[in-house]
Amino acid sequence: MLSVTPSGNVTLQDVAAKAGVSISTASRSLTGAVSIAKATQARVRSAAAELGYRYNPLLGEVMRAARRGVPNHYLGTLAYITPCEHVEEWRATPTLCRHWSAARDQAARFGFGVSEFALGSHGMSARRLGDILRARGISGILLAAFPNEPFDLVLPWEHFVTVPVGHMIQNLQLDCVVSDHTQAVLLSGRVLAERGYRRIGLAMESYQNAITNHGWVNGYAALPAENPRLAAIPPFLPEKMSERGFMDWVRQHEVDCVLTLSTFRNVANPMREWLAAGGITCPRDVGLVSLDVTSATSVWAGIDQNSDEIGRAAVDLVLSKVRAGERGIPRVRRSLLVHCCWREGNTVSAAAGEKACA
Repeated sequence: MLSVTPSGNVTLQDVAAKAGVSISTASRSLTGAVSIAKATQARVRSAAAELGYRYNPLLGEVMRAARRGVPNHYLGTLAYITPCEHVEEWRATPTLCRHWSAARDQAARFGFGVSEFALGSHGMSARRLGDILRARGISGILLAAFPNEPFDLVLPWEHFVTVPVGHMIQNLQLDCVVSDHTQAVLLSGRVLAERGYRRIGLAMESYQNAITNHGWVNGYAALPAENPRLAAIPPFLPEKMSERGFMDWVRQHEVDCVLTLSTFRNVANPMREWLAAGGITCPRDVGLVSLDVTSATSVWAGIDQNSDEIGRAAVDLVLSKVRAGERGIPRVRRSLLVHCCWREGNTVSAAAGEKACA
């Protein structure tokens, strides 16, 4: 039986009687079960609205779990959708692994499991996935960041609470939890300026900037305004990073420190090796800063995006919306920003200030 929060003494039985269906059908209609005809669902929901019923999704999960004989602490399942063909694809990206692990642990604290669904797997389509989630009574979705290119996803959004984890979707106004990319660049610039770096450049693949709603470039554009001593160097944003293009850019603009990311398409950043092959020593001649220090760049100086906190906050946001009975695309997007912190490493010279002032 479906649990609800009644208005006055109205019961689910009253809703079922008014709609002319059984209590079981009324319950399943309010949860959006795919086996119930749309006309029946509409009739039941109309009756519930008229009588003042408000469905409590979490209590509904408890009742379903009780019918299945699941221990009382289990409240349901959240979907973790990955736009990949194989789980190994996104698990090769350390930041995404931290999102996943933290989200799973946080969900467990509140009595929820997390099941992964790979949208790119053989035979899977957005429509089929939507049917599977609804049939399993899953209403909360965590949408993983894409490890390579932006990914178009079409689901019956009106049935779900959907929160992108670590990225924004530009063509859908979904609430999301993301790192404060602009703050990361500004923080890096302040640290480097204090150490005497003056010709700081930004280099990453164009899609990596696009999926942050241009947060990296926005922060970078503000650096000279915040610190007039810094040179205004055009960012290097190729479609695909290459050794020749990168080295030409470094030499042409006499870059003394590069702001970049730890991986390109799941491949560890090779810039340190490229500099060495060109006769440039890091950090003596050119510094390197990772704006997302991970296991791939664990010895680099740079930014810890606190990816664990991003995963935890995404679960908190999904569950708060589930509890409130929210579904679909919100009228106004809310973006929750998780702040970063600086980490020391061996790719930035401690004596940079002396070099720059000489």
